[in-house]
Amino acid sequence: VPNGQLAEEKPELADKYGRKSIAEQNSIDTAWEVLLSPRFTKLRHCLFESKQEKHRFRQLLVNCVMATDIFDQDLRALRKSRWNKAFSDDGSLSSGEEEGHYKATIVIEHIMQASDVAHTMQGWEIYRQWNESLFREMHEAYTEGRSAKDPSDGWYEGELWFFDNWVIPLAQNLKECGVLDIVSDQLVKQARSNRAKWELEGEEISRGLLVSKPQLKRWGSHMSGQGSVASSGSAGTEAILTSHYVSEIESLSRMVKRYERKMEAAVGNLIAVAYKGQKSGKDLRKQSWSDVHSHFKKQDWYRVFSDDEDEDLASNDGSEDMDVSLGGQGRTVQFSTEISVSDRDSVITSLSIAERIVNEGKTGDK
Repeated sequence: VPNGQLAEEKPELADKYGRKSIAEQNSIDTAWEVLLSPRFTKLRHCLFESKQEKHRFRQLLVNCVMATDIFDQDLRALRKSRWNKAFSDDGSLSSGEEEGHYKATIVIEHIMQASDVAHTMQGWEIYRQWNESLFREMHEAYTEGRSAKDPSDGWYEGELWFFDNWVIPLAQNLKECGVLDIVSDQLVKQARSNRAKWELEGEEISRGLLVSKPQLKRWGSHMSGQGSVASSGSAGTEAILTSHYVSEIESLSRMVKRYERKMEAAVGNLIAVAYKGQKSGKDLRKQSWSDVHSHFKKQDWYRVFSDDEDEDLASNDGSEDMDVSLGGQGRTVQFSTEISVSDRDSVITSLSIAERIVNEGKTGDK
């Protein structure tokens, strides 16, 4: 729940921390108390040996945790001014050592902030998973009366704003300071990619998320009456499960389509290599990739290169003599092979090289 809600639920805690960054300050105090307990004496000796080092460590801890409060406008303005001071050339820092410490502190804070929203800079599926989890958590807080804002209002637009005003500028800052090398460039690219994909698909995704509990119960009752969902459990639970499985099926469907396209391309490349200029090759191209795959698995020459463990490729001495016919009707290339099982990896690599040459040839033709 947000700090504003914590202030209402625990006024004594709000007063203790001046009604500023309540969750963050409470977390610091709790962690510090645990760290100073007797069972962590050896750990403390590793972290700091003097009062000065202890004070410095405490400063870093406070700065890092407080940096995760991204909704306090005053703190955001302060961090922005500190970043500008650290990475400007106006000579405002008195010494090189002071500049080094100052920059290190600011960079650590930014890394902490990036970790806090890391899902926005990772792969699309990871982003989707954490985005949905965050919505569910906030929606549950709203329905329980622990939050005044319904996350259903403007979830799609809010994510776009968050990318534009926080995530992407944060990733760009990390890129500009150069501390993460090429990783920071990837963070920027992935954040922009997720932002672009959310702009295209986010409204539809949001509609799937923005189903309130009363709506779920009514829908579940309707589905139960139609006999489309298992009769056990409450109607609301049935509807939630149905919604979950529909989302899962759609996600898997998109994944299957991506791999189908890759499979179709790979099958087409193999047809081009094995049946070049033959009528049988043209006929195969008219079939589905699954039918062509079944056809391939029946061919002796295909089984030479296949890594399917179900195939009995080897004789007792670890090698086999095979008369391989590549091409079928109208054009037959005969060659004799003696392939050791231990050499199959290099054979498969050769086939991959051949497929890549075909791909490059197709690109050149275009």
